[in-house]
Amino acid sequence: MKLLLPAPLDGAARRRSRRSLVVRVAAIAAVATLALAAWRPLTVIAARSTVTILGASAASLDPAVQSDAGSAQVIAQIFEPLTVIDTAGATQPALASGWTTQADGKKITFHLRPNLSFSDGSALTAKEVVFSWMRVLNPAGPSQLASLLDDVVGARAYREGSGKAADVGIKAVGTSDVEVTLLDPASDFAAIASSPTLAVVPSTIDTKPSVLSPGSFVGSGAYVVSALTDSETTLTANKHYWAGTPAITTVHLQSSIGGKSPVSEFEAGNLDYTPISLYDAAWITYDSTLGPDLRIEPSPSVEYYGFNTSKAPFDNVHVRRAFALGINWRRIVALQDDPLQVPATSMVPAGVPGHSATDYGPVYDPVTAKSELAAAGYANGAGFPKITLVTGGAALDRAIIAQIHDNLGIDVGYQTMDWPTYNAKLMSDPPDMWQMGWVADYPGANDFLGILLGSGAPNNFAKWKSPDFDAAISKALAAPDAATAQQSFDAAQAIVKDQVPVIPVDYGAGYSLAAKGLLGAIPNGQGIVRFAGLAWSSN
Repeated sequence: MKLLLPAPLDGAARRRSRRSLVVRVAAIAAVATLALAAWRPLTVIAARSTVTILGASAASLDPAVQSDAGSAQVIAQIFEPLTVIDTAGATQPALASGWTTQADGKKITFHLRPNLSFSDGSALTAKEVVFSWMRVLNPAGPSQLASLLDDVVGARAYREGSGKAADVGIKAVGTSDVEVTLLDPASDFAAIASSPTLAVVPSTIDTKPSVLSPGSFVGSGAYVVSALTDSETTLTANKHYWAGTPAITTVHLQSSIGGKSPVSEFEAGNLDYTPISLYDAAWITYDSTLGPDLRIEPSPSVEYYGFNTSKAPFDNVHVRRAFALGINWRRIVALQDDPLQVPATSMVPAGVPGHSATDYGPVYDPVTAKSELAAAGYANGAGFPKITLVTGGAALDRAIIAQIHDNLGIDVGYQTMDWPTYNAKLMSDPPDMWQMGWVADYPGANDFLGILLGSGAPNNFAKWKSPDFDAAISKALAAPDAATAQQSFDAAQAIVKDQVPVIPVDYGAGYSLAAKGLLGAIPNGQGIVRFAGLAWSSN
């Protein structure tokens, strides 16, 4: 999810990202009373039952179709997965009351809670879970995040059109158990099942598209969509939610405030929770009135730049190394003057399991960069073909282009695109050079490695293939313990640093304001605030 702010800030800073706008909503730094589980409703007597939040609108309400963090933020409220990630990054039961794993680790069985139902009261059983997951794999139009299920027996072959649905290791056992057969032991699969992409949808979603429309919406999450405009998504509490009706019965999720200042709207009482810019956070820190409402929010995300390695000139590893070494990546991040935006040391963000103590980030060495460029046949940039950097409008773009010119003697064209166009371009015909931000689908190293760089992975926009990298990832996923897995993930990251299909640039964070008395507004390990956990304090 990517991407980094959860919504357009109407003039405040924002960043393009993975799946789009990588959500920079995360841990909250100062209020101990907010350390409440954000994965289920709170039992709190409160005078208010509504909340107004500035957040992203959803490009799609369909879990299998969505590919951006803004959509994921909304979908997490209206469709429920089998598990959820809490604010400490741990996997917790949701639609599943628990799960069991066989001794060899290759089979996991999720046990659904009894008497589950969708928001219209219709039964939610193991059959609907299997339907939802198989729909993600549908070879006629697989989800952009279908590779989350690549560890499942037969899943990849099926989504790629070379296998059969009957051979996929996702089966309903009776009405309450879902059995998943894996290629290798995978201790993180319960966490993978928490992804909004794998949330459970009604089996009528394709035959009756109206189930996604306000007024006739049918979901499995804590809320239903009751109204939808260009500037607001209105969510109403689902009385059939497995954990009970949420304390907040109505959420006004505003995607636009008409160019007004989020801070001014917050001060006026028109917003209860909103991301804000670094510029505003700098003075709010010292403001006696707003200061206590300010929150520092780290994000499980990475910003990175990549190359289309399937064609010249970036099919040549020497060219890629020249670009990695010829740009002072860490300095241009530091010059952004954001104390929360730090240079990346690998593709796996700090705080995500599998983040390494070893630094695999880019090193600035212009002398060696020129040698690498000469080894590729472009001494001092002479004869280098015309290339274009295409992004959604990232903050570092201009500095990168300038340093490529100054240090390598290469002129780079530049183009920006809106997110839908950009994402389609990356999926079909990636630019020579591009930028992306990625937020955790689940808190695990492979979400930033195999999912993004594995051979044939849908989100491998670099079109890079490395048998050695794939083997290291497979070894990591099959490792019997975290230490052994870390060694293999480190080996994979060393290969990325050497072969340079992508360059990890920075880990981000952001700032927000939360109204006094608003409990539970704590992003989880996926950077998502689960509205089911919101409540107003009665004090």
